[in-house]
Amino acid sequence: MKRRTLLVGAVAVAAVAVVVARRAGREPETDEDRIRALFARAATAAEARRIADVVEGVSERFAEGGLDKQGIKRLVAGMLLRGDWVAVTIAGIAVTVQEGRANANVDVITARGGKGKALAELAPHEAAAHRIACRLEREDGDWRVVGATWEAITLADALTGTPAP
Repeated sequence: MKRRTLLVGAVAVAAVAVVVARRAGREPETDEDRIRALFARAATAAEARRIADVVEGVSERFAEGGLDKQGIKRLVAGMLLRGDWVAVTIAGIAVTVQEGRANANVDVITARGGKGKALAELAPHEAAAHRIACRLEREDGDWRVVGATWEAITLADALTGTPAP
């Protein structure tokens, strides 16, 4: 019994050592990486029609254009119900971070058809592109969108590169 307990303990210690070594070998995730991941998760959630997950990165303090977080949630739900898209792709993100605040320009392409097509192959009637200019702040250690404006852009603009905020 003692031998087995020692063996299990040794295996557990080895497993912890492997995890620690792997984490130590990686570069720490930057704020820019975290912000990019926030938008990637939102796009994935939109395609999966998980409305609550789409707005997870939106702050309860969000206020822009007469909308709050619940207004954004209703806007996304309406788009999903109307079938405005079946695919959501982030064409580009430009992020600047400064002292607990950040700005991000996010070019998003929503496609009504052509799921699986390359972005450059989408016809204008199959997709729409928007540039979303976001203001983010840290809340409880995570980045949250506290304000945003958006405008329609051409597919060509979305594919040529996102300007810095």
